[in-house]
Order: sequence, then structure tokens, then C-alpha cells
Amino acid sequence: MKKLREKERWKEEKKGMTREREMRSEDRNECEQVKEKECRISTFSFLEPADDRYKYLRKDSEEPLAKSYSSLPEKEKIIEELLRLSSDPNPQIRRSAIDSLLTIYSLKSGKEQDIWNELLRISGDTDTGVRKGAASMLSRVFPVVEEKSTVFSDLVKLTESQDSQLRKKAAELFTAAFAYSDDKQKTWNDLVKLTSAEDREVRREAVLALSSGYSEVPDKAKVWSDLIRLSTHGDSFVQRVAARTLGSAFFYVPDKTQAFKDLQVLIGNPYIYVQIYALRSLGKASLWKALKAENEATYLFGLKEAVKYFKESNEASTSTAIPELYYPFYNALLQILFGERSSKLESERYISEVTHKINLEEDKRLLKIMEEFSDLLLAAGNLTAGDLPVRKKLLEASIEAFERASGLLDIMEEDAILEQKNLRKECSITGKVITEQKLKEILSGIRYKARTACFKAKGKPTEKITCAVNERVKTWSFQDLEKDRKELDRQLESLLSTLRVQIPFIPENMSIFQKLDDISQEQCLLERYRHVSRLLSLIPGAKMHSRASDKRIQRIGYER
Repeated sequence: MKKLREKERWKEEKKGMTREREMRSEDRNECEQVKEKECRISTFSFLEPADDRYKYLRKDSEEPLAKSYSSLPEKEKIIEELLRLSSDPNPQIRRSAIDSLLTIYSLKSGKEQDIWNELLRISGDTDTGVRKGAASMLSRVFPVVEEKSTVFSDLVKLTESQDSQLRKKAAELFTAAFAYSDDKQKTWNDLVKLTSAEDREVRREAVLALSSGYSEVPDKAKVWSDLIRLSTHGDSFVQRVAARTLGSAFFYVPDKTQAFKDLQVLIGNPYIYVQIYALRSLGKASLWKALKAENEATYLFGLKEAVKYFKESNEASTSTAIPELYYPFYNALLQILFGERSSKLESERYISEVTHKINLEEDKRLLKIMEEFSDLLLAAGNLTAGDLPVRKKLLEASIEAFERASGLLDIMEEDAILEQKNLRKECSITGKVITEQKLKEILSGIRYKARTACFKAKGKPTEKITCAVNERVKTWSFQDLEKDRKELDRQLESLLSTLRVQIPFIPENMSIFQKLDDISQEQCLLERYRHVSRLLSLIPGAKMHSRASDKRIQRIGYER
């Protein structure tokens, strides 16, 4: 019963994560409209609850707004005012006023279901402004609609509209509406059909809904075959999401022997991300084998096989932007359980490898997840050798931990893939490797990161080197890209050489040296400097030796 409640909580968290992604997209659009500098958000700022972002405005404005609109006597007038406010250019005023009006509407014995039905009616209006207002209100009204079980069919009809905004806003609610659907099988089938819609946004939101609701669909065999088929879809986003979902769906598919064969075939897919996710899914399938093992030898075989597939997935992604978290974790677990390695050392090494790929300081929730993984590795060191049930229980806990984190990890990976795609476009501009404006923006970011790193290093052993780096990058600038290209390369190489000499080459600093190697191997100048920006945040946390002889020994080891 406890496990059932825990799984339900994970599902809710994943649904909430998807909605947070939608809110981030919506907020970005709003920021562009009002052009307010303070609205500029980072990659992970959407993780802050919307209520926190607007609580100060709401606190000051909701009561006056409620008093202002309390004089409206008719429900129809309130609906009319809601639609008018839905087009207000200021997102903060729009959100607060709408919240107040919805409250007033309820106090006047109206039902939000009435507003939903009214929105559906006017969505077919001939006036573009009216349709736009109805579209923007869909996500605001949906959470309070009483009969949510019928909403999905309404959304499907809206995706057939000629209005692109209505199609987009309706599709964004697919995932939430799927959770309330009474007939999950029919809803699944409808979503599969919508992955072939002409509208790209409809296709993408449909596959996202499929990836979050597959476990609730009765016919698990059809779920698997549909995901396999979608992994060869013409839309690369649909391909990625479907292939990424296969690893989790494997635990539900009835015919696991055939499913394993399907994944092996998928490795040959020409699309690199499908290959990566197919290999990762095979790794998860091998973990399932270890969970079902009846003796330690079979358990060890399954874990080793999983590590092998995770490693192949990691190696396949060396030229991509996907940060690999599975291979270093399960390899560390294998070494702790059967290699008699120190759990503390392996845990620290895992965190070091993770920080090489991603900056944990950018998001506290991601940091918390990594701490949970680290604790699991530490716990593995306390297990009694040969205690198979306990080892299986720990493996199960690790699988569940990755599943809980999957919503955030999926978003993180997708953001990285899109960033990499945009980078390729920037680096392939005719006649230039990079635009001067882009490079100037990155240099400005580097100077800011260096100042921040110097401040964080105050009083630490790394203060001297971090603040020296800050002084050096203060002078980084250029006038003409073509004329100053050699100087840009020279100053970058000089910084890398200095860091290699002054930072000890020890396991605790491997993430820094891996980042240095990445910068050296990168061909695109823009991406090289972007890597430097990420590297600066790692320097304050570097492990430094007090004796110069230790440094010399470590440097000699690195040169060899």
C-alpha cells in the first residue's frame, strides 16, 4: 500500500513537472511581449512556483480588484470581462485580475464549468481577437473545471480549429487532461493519432502526454508497439520522446523477451538520439533482470550487462549535448558491491563526473536529486556481502529514484539538445564561424561568472587562483572577429594552461580537467568560450594542496 501511494506521488510530480515546462514556455512569450528586463529567466527558473513569482503583486492587487469587480451583477458580464483581461499585455495584471474574477464568479453561484463551456462556444467565433482571448483562458480555467473527465474530447476538437493559437493552447493541456480521462485506452489511441497531426505543436504535446501516461493504459502490449513505432517517426522530437520513454515502459510490457529484441533493433536507427535512448533502455531492461535474479551470479550478470549498455550509451553521446547520469552511477554501484571499492570515494567521484556535465548550482532541485543518488551509493557500502534480498532492494530504490527524477532530467536533456542544435546553426553562418554579437555576449557572461567565482572563493584555498582568473578575463574583448581571432585563441589557451598547472590533478578535480579537455577539443570558437563560462563556477570548489611538492607530483602524473 505504501509503495502504491509512493508511485502515485511520483506520477503527480511528473505531471507537475510537465506543467512547469508549459509555464516556462508561456512566461517566455509573456516576457517578450512586455519586454521587461526583470522577466528574463534562466534555463531552470521555471522550477520556481508561479505563486511565488507573483505573490507580491497578488497580495497588493487581488483585494482591490475583487472590490472593483464585485459590482458586476451578471455572470455573463464577468465572463466578458475575463476574456477582455486575458488579452492584457501585462502578464502580472492579467494573472491577478483573472484570479480575482474567478473567485467572484464562484461567489455568485457560478460554476467554472460554465466558463469552460463558454470558452468552447466562442472558440469558433469569426473574430480573431475573441478566439485569441478564449485560447489564452483555457489553461487558467481548466484547473477548476469540475467535469475534467470530458475535457480531453473537447481539446481534441479544438486541435481541429483553423486558429493556430487555439490548437497550441489546447494541445498544451493534453498531459493534464489525460490524467483525468475515464477511458485511458481510448485517450491513448487518440493521442497516437494526434502524433501525425499537421500542426507541429499538436504532435509534440501529444507525444509528451503519451510519455507521462503510458503506465495507466490497460493494453501494455499496444503501448509498447506504439512507442516502438513512434521511435521511427518523421518528427525528430516525437522520435526522441518516444525512444526515451521505452526504458521506463519496459518494466510494464508483458513480453519482455520480444521487447528486448525490439530495443536491439532500434540501436541501428540512423538518428543518434534514438540510438542513445535505445542503449539506455537496454541498460534499464538489464536492471530488471537483476531485480528478478534468484541468485547472486544472475544479479551480478544483470548489473554488469546494464553497466555495459549504459557505457555504450554514454560513448555514443560523446558528440552530443546529453549529460550522462546513468553510467557513472551504476558503474559506481557495481564497483562498491562487487569491486570492494570505497563507497565514499565512489560517491564523490560520481558527483564529480556529474558536475563535469552540468552545473548543479544553477538548480537546487537537481542538487537535491544528486544528493539522493550519492546517499544510495553510500548506503551500498554498508550492505552485507552475499545478502541478495537487500542488494535487490537497494537496486530497486535506485531505479525508483531515477524514475522520480525523470521529469526534470528529461527537460534538462531536451534543453541541452535544442541548445546544441542552435549552436550548430550559429556556427554554420556563411562566411563566419560565429557572429560578433554572440561572442561579445558570452564574454560579458564570462566576466560576470569570474567576478561571482572570486567572491565565492573568498577565504578558501582557491581564492588566489580564482581571483587571478577574474583579473585576467577582465581584459578579454575584441573589435573585429577576423582580425582578433588569433588573440582570442591565444588568451583562451593561456588560461587553460595556467589552470592545468595550478590546479592539482587528483580525483577530486577530475570534473575540472575533463572540462579543460572538452574546451581543447572543441572546434567551434563560440562553444569553446561557452565551456569556459561553465568552467569558472567549478574553480572555487577545486581541491588544493598546501605543499608545492604535491602539486608537482600530480602535474607530472597528468603529463604522463
